[in-house]
Amino acid sequence: MSKVIQVLAQMGSDAIFQSEQSEEAITSLLAATELDTEITEAITTKDIISLERQLDVCPDVVCFILPAEDDEEEKDDDKDEDSTEETSHRVIGF
Repeated sequence: MSKVIQVLAQMGSDAIFQSEQSEEAITSLLAATELDTEITEAITTKDIISLERQLDVCPDVVCFILPAEDDEEEKDDDKDEDSTEETSHRVIGF
């Protein structure tokens, strides 16, 4: 798979693959790298779905960030709970 990625990276970075003669250059590059015929066909026909399936690519990546909770609020909450317990003990003990 790394060979395929290297070929795709080279195709994206070299200007010769972006020119009018790009089909010939792509064909010669794929022939020189000796990739699987299915992958070669998918690249030459620009069949993205077939290439994703062959490389077992997971295109749906989801990322989210949860904000961290402040430690100070937790400490304040703990103090409030403790003081409530102390107050209730005093009332019950009275």
